[in-house]
Amino acid sequence: MGVFRIWATGALLGSACAPAAFAQAADPAPIADDAADPGAIVVTGLRSVTRDKLAIDAIKAPQSISIVDHTLIEHQADTRLEDALKNVPGITLNAGEGAARGDTVNLRGFPAYNDIFLDGIRDAAVYTRDSFNLETLEVLKGPSAVLFGRGSTGGAINQVSKAPTLAPQWSATAMGGTNSLIRATADADQPIGRDAAIRITAMGEHSQVTDRDGVRNRRWGIAPSLSLGIGGPDMLTLSYLHQEQDDVPDVGIPIINGAPAQVARNLDYGLASDHFRATVNLATARYRHEFSTAVTVSSTLRLADYTYVNVFNAPNFAYSGSPGAPTAQTLPGPVLVGVLVGRDSPSSTGHRTNLIGQTDVIATFTTGAIAHTLVAGAEFGREHDDVVRLVNPFGKAGETPATPLLDPDPFETSVAQPGRTRAVTTAWSAAAYVIDTAHIGQKVDVIGGLRFDRFSAHYRPAALIAGVSAASLVPLDHADTVWSPRASLVFKPDDRTRIYASYGTSFDPSAEALSLNAKTANLSPVIARSYEVGAKIALRGGKLVATAALFRTQIDNAQVTDPDHPTQITLAGNQRVDGLELGLNGHLTAKWEVTAGYTHLIGKTLASSDAATVGKRLANVAPDAVNLWTEYEFSDAFELGLGGTYLGRRYADFAQAATLPGFVTVDAMAAWTVNRHVTLRVNVINLFDTLAWVNSYYASPTENHVIPSAGRTALFTAAVTF
Repeated sequence: MGVFRIWATGALLGSACAPAAFAQAADPAPIADDAADPGAIVVTGLRSVTRDKLAIDAIKAPQSISIVDHTLIEHQADTRLEDALKNVPGITLNAGEGAARGDTVNLRGFPAYNDIFLDGIRDAAVYTRDSFNLETLEVLKGPSAVLFGRGSTGGAINQVSKAPTLAPQWSATAMGGTNSLIRATADADQPIGRDAAIRITAMGEHSQVTDRDGVRNRRWGIAPSLSLGIGGPDMLTLSYLHQEQDDVPDVGIPIINGAPAQVARNLDYGLASDHFRATVNLATARYRHEFSTAVTVSSTLRLADYTYVNVFNAPNFAYSGSPGAPTAQTLPGPVLVGVLVGRDSPSSTGHRTNLIGQTDVIATFTTGAIAHTLVAGAEFGREHDDVVRLVNPFGKAGETPATPLLDPDPFETSVAQPGRTRAVTTAWSAAAYVIDTAHIGQKVDVIGGLRFDRFSAHYRPAALIAGVSAASLVPLDHADTVWSPRASLVFKPDDRTRIYASYGTSFDPSAEALSLNAKTANLSPVIARSYEVGAKIALRGGKLVATAALFRTQIDNAQVTDPDHPTQITLAGNQRVDGLELGLNGHLTAKWEVTAGYTHLIGKTLASSDAATVGKRLANVAPDAVNLWTEYEFSDAFELGLGGTYLGRRYADFAQAATLPGFVTVDAMAAWTVNRHVTLRVNVINLFDTLAWVNSYYASPTENHVIPSAGRTALFTAAVTF
């Protein structure tokens, strides 16, 4: 496993230290004492948020941060972002409407599908993120508006891309699996001078999902990058990512009588003609200049272009072909013979472009006896979203025929879906922030930060067919200006221990997801406040880290229906999540390492215009979650890994009408290093073939679905490195 250290902050900081040569491509750590700290790590890759905006490594940060390194991702055979996130407790997955939001997650009880970043720049788009160009995954817990701007109620997820280094390395992997997986990756990292290098990574995959007969995944990608001035005062990196996917999505299994329907796991309620296609093109330029050892400036510019086509049919009981359509209350109990399921198809296509620039300044100086680390920055962006909603024939004459619940037919002929409406939203953002860390002696750090954001959106809808209500076609404009503070206190009783207390906020404007409607266009942003206390201690000379954190995140002005005006929305809701996170990560012995985390969440609706939800748990929030991954090196050539996930019982909806059972899944790995160039690895995912409900979507008793985990799957990998 080499020098494979795993750090934990908060519930989990699962990280594997990359070989020392890889660190050459990373921006140098801005705080001089990092190298002297026991076990301090440098997050490599194109752009780390902990390095750029916190100006410290993750273990020093006064908040819970989880880091998942590419080595851990490779050892677990994780091929996509959602797979890697299983190493981060406090995260649950949402299904969305046929994956219409791409990767969709809840973080600490709150939706985070718009809080996914790539190299520090927002990557809120509709596609499935592959891990082939991923160096490190950073998950920052708790409201982080001072770092990221809008969103981040539960936290933010930053993907750090691979970057060129001065250590030549060529590697490739070939994977096959019992799920009909055929996957290949390549990574060529080659110096082209004393301080320059190029790197090209590539991926291609064709796979299915075990025990989900109709689901298919096909994608490919390539990511070239060039770095000039590596290790010098001026460094320029140019990178590009192209990824395409063409999938048959999993629309899951319907909920009946408050629980997933007791039907065969492999049943497919979509149609064979369903498809989800996405194309991603991201061009990034990053320049860093060191004025001196005390002042560094870096600028990052990204032009992003995303397109998707999402045509799907999801199970829904409110079909028009049956007067008095069955609901969760009227279905015939456990007797499911004769029950029909309709095909709901809220399909869409979209095209999104982003032009975003960020500049960060890191400066160290002293005022009297107090040393300071000052981080300041500015951000400007233009985001343009063009979405076409297709005609949904569901519930109307001529809809796709309903299908038997116990024997669905995926080969029904789908109904043509022309465009119905088009919504074009253009948003402009401008922000500036400053964070000062005052080092008072050797024992105390005081951190204060403030960010100003202005976010404006212009929404222009249009009808593409006759008969669309004029009330839904009103052009809307909205702008918000928000100040976001952060304050932290860190006490360091010795070189190994940090005890901290932090406060931060987040805000969600009406046009957070680049969409407005008449009910919400005039509302102020939803504001979340978070309080966290925690401790981090390095053991075994920094080779093992234990962490603990207590936190509270509260929203006092959540959007709810106005009880006096049911057609309007007001900011009168109150939601709160109290939690505990524990982590133990690193080397227990020289040959035995572990990544482990536990999260306890108490998420409730405290106030709402919907009395049925008051006092109830937040949707899709498990009270308890455990993740574990451990590896043991029996020799230089042979290694075993074993781990799993526990997720407690949770509710699919805010009124607790639908329950998703808790589950435990177990994964295993065996690796044989044939020689210094070749490694063979076998992974068994879901070793005991557990039926786990991993994703959920619940809009009503008739409109809902849950997606089961894949059945037992064996993956075989041959990795070659030169």
